[in-house]
Amino acid sequence: MSAHSHAKKDAEILKIARRLRSARLLKAGLKSSVKVAESALSVAIGRKSKQALYDEFIAETMRSFVREVSELKGGLMKAGQLLSVYGEHFFPAEVNQILKTLQSDSKEVALAEMSKKIAATLGETRFRRLHIDPQVLGAASLGQVYKVDVYSSSARRGTAQTMALKVQYPRVNSAIQSDLATIKRLISILKLLPDSQRYNLVYEEVKTMLHYEMDYARELRYYQKYARLLADDPILRVPKVYPEFSTKTILAMELVQGRRLDDPVVMGLSQERRNQLALGIMRLLYSEVFRWRMVQTDPHIGNFLVQIKEDGFSEDALYLLDFGAVRRFRAEYIDNFRAMALSACENEPADIIKYGQQLSFLKPEDSPEMNELFVQIALKAVEPFLECYAGECDISGAYGDHEYDWSELGVVHEISKLARHAAFAFKFRPPPQEAIFMDRKLVGTVTLIKVLGAKLGPRKLALSYLRDD
Repeated sequence: MSAHSHAKKDAEILKIARRLRSARLLKAGLKSSVKVAESALSVAIGRKSKQALYDEFIAETMRSFVREVSELKGGLMKAGQLLSVYGEHFFPAEVNQILKTLQSDSKEVALAEMSKKIAATLGETRFRRLHIDPQVLGAASLGQVYKVDVYSSSARRGTAQTMALKVQYPRVNSAIQSDLATIKRLISILKLLPDSQRYNLVYEEVKTMLHYEMDYARELRYYQKYARLLADDPILRVPKVYPEFSTKTILAMELVQGRRLDDPVVMGLSQERRNQLALGIMRLLYSEVFRWRMVQTDPHIGNFLVQIKEDGFSEDALYLLDFGAVRRFRAEYIDNFRAMALSACENEPADIIKYGQQLSFLKPEDSPEMNELFVQIALKAVEPFLECYAGECDISGAYGDHEYDWSELGVVHEISKLARHAAFAFKFRPPPQEAIFMDRKLVGTVTLIKVLGAKLGPRKLALSYLRDD
C-alpha cells in the first residue's frame, strides 16, 4: 500500500473522529496520522515493507481507538465489547485482541453526578428515601451499582431495606446509533471485513443487543420471568427485583451476598458439591435453549454468585445476575439446532451436514472437504457427551469412574484450531446471526464448568432435553 493510500485512509479516519462525542477520539486519529507518517518514511528509506506498514497502521489505529473509548464509556465502549465477543468469528486475531481490552473494569463516575441522575429519574420523593453508599459495588461500560438503604419515608427513620441499585450513566442512550455507526465505518475503512450483507446483519444484531442491555425495564421483566421458571430448581436462584425503585435506566434488586465461582473457597469444595454447581449451570443452558428458547447470552463468571453452607447459609446456592443480554430464538432455529446436536451425539455425519445446511452454516454447493471439516467440528464439540463418559451424574453431583474431567477440557481449544482452518476453507463466511449468540452461550457455559473443575458425563442429562418433544 502506498503512502498516498495511507494518507487517504487516515484522512477518512479523521473525518470519523470529528463526528465523535469527544475530542479524545480526534486525538486518537491525530496520533494515528503521526504514526502512519513515521511508518511511511520508514518504507521510503527501505526499513519496512508495505505489509508491515499496513499491519502497524491497523494495530496502532485500533489501540488508539481503544485507549480513548475506554475513557468515554457508554454505547461506544459497549459496542466495542460486543464486537470483540462476536469478532472471534471474523476479525483478524490481533484486532480482536485489542478490542478485548475494552472488557476490563471501567473507571467510576462521581457519585454527585450519578445522584443527580437518580433524583431526576426517580423524583425527589423517592430519592429522599434513599441513602446511597458512596463506595461503588461495580462499574462497567453502561452503568454503576451501589448499595442503597431504602427507608419508608423521606425522613429516613425506622428500619431500612438494603438493595442494590444499578444506575445507567447519564446521556448514554442518546449516542448508541452514532457510536455503532462510527465503529462500523472505522472497520470498513481499515478493510478488516469484506463487504457482505451478513456482516451488516451482525451490526444490526449488535445494535439490537445494545438497546436491550440499556433497557433496564426489560431486564427487570426477565429477572421476574427467570425467578418464576427456576422457582423449583434445587440450586439456582434469582435475586428479587423492586419495581417501585426501578425505571428504564435504574434497576433496584436484592443485594445478594456470595462468592465468585473462581473463589478459592469454592474451588476447595468437595468434587460432589462442585459437580452440583456445574449441573445447575448445565440445566440452565439446556432449559434456556431447548425449552424456553430464551437465553442469557453473556454467561461469564461475574454474572454468578455462589452461596455455601460454610458462610452461614442454609444450603449451597447459585445466584444468577444480569439479564440485560437475554435473547429469544426462533422455534425453527432451535428445532434445527436440536436435531444437529442430537445427530452429533449419535455420530450421524449425513444428518450433521443436513442440519448444518438448514442452519445456514453450510450451502448445498459446498465441497465434500468443507462438509467434512464441519462434521469434524460438530463431533469435537460433543466429545464430553460421548457414551464412554455417560455416568449417572444425578442431581446430588455424584460421579463415577469414567466421568468427563472438565478441568482438563481441550474441546474449546481444539474447536478453535478447526475453526481457524474453516475460516479459510469457507472464505471467512460469517456464521448465521443466531449462531453468534448461541456460540457465546455455549463457550461461556463450558468455561464456567471448566473453572469449577467438574467431573461428570452429561450425556444422559443432555439427551433428556434433546429428545424432549
